[in-house]
Amino acid sequence: MKRITRISALVLAGVSANVLAEGTSPWLPIPGQLSVSVGYADQSGDSAYIGTQELDIDQITGGGADEFERETSTIALSYGLSDSLALDAVVSYAEVDSGRADSDRGLGDSLLGLSWRVSDEYVQTQLPTITLRVGAILKGAYNGARLASIGKDANALEFAAIIGKSFTPWLSLSAQAGVQDYDDDVPTYYFYELGAHFTPAPGWSIGLGYAEKEGDTDLDIGEPGFSPARFQEVAEERSMVKASVGYGFGNQGIALLFSQVVDGRNTVEDDSLGFSYTYAF
Repeated sequence: MKRITRISALVLAGVSANVLAEGTSPWLPIPGQLSVSVGYADQSGDSAYIGTQELDIDQITGGGADEFERETSTIALSYGLSDSLALDAVVSYAEVDSGRADSDRGLGDSLLGLSWRVSDEYVQTQLPTITLRVGAILKGAYNGARLASIGKDANALEFAAIIGKSFTPWLSLSAQAGVQDYDDDVPTYYFYELGAHFTPAPGWSIGLGYAEKEGDTDLDIGEPGFSPARFQEVAEERSMVKASVGYGFGNQGIALLFSQVVDGRNTVEDDSLGFSYTYAF
């Protein structure tokens, strides 16, 4: 019997509901199964990296704000086309607040993706599960050339390879690497993530992970050539740790998610706490 059960897949789908692009699972939904996830995440931080130098938000904004906060609501869909193909889509709405310095709200970026499982560990037992994914990031309705930008304000194509393996009924490991190729002058971003997934009791799932993401540019905030109109072009880098706990029951699943930036460049050093609920038809 497959160790990644239907309940575990529901929990993993919920964990992905608060992630717009990178962060998907190598294990696909059951053929013919439609899952709908609603999610909410609150990110906040009182310091940020200007280049690689960490400064308090009130120093950066000249007293205009002492904290940077972002709230994101998402609706995510996934559908198993066949045993080896699946579709996914995410739409989001975000609010960014940095006090008197700047604030914005609006429709965030959306995502459409197609995943193809090229190797199934339960059929070819000597191999891990390997899934290739292509996605389209569609820019939302906001202005990206500002401190409180909701996103990169550009369309992109995403390509990723995701690998996973169940070693025992209670332990699975996964890894992924990918690239996001943006339009206009936005840098190309590269990312990778390592994850461990535990099933301590029936229905329960615990996840731990580490992720990095960086763009292929050297432009820093405040450096020669930078202007507020070039916020989307700066060399943003984020290294973060992640944790999640979820519970699946019947055709439903709930998940609590936490992440923390531990290093970066031209980014807020923030924490994120999120929640998701998933229902499968």
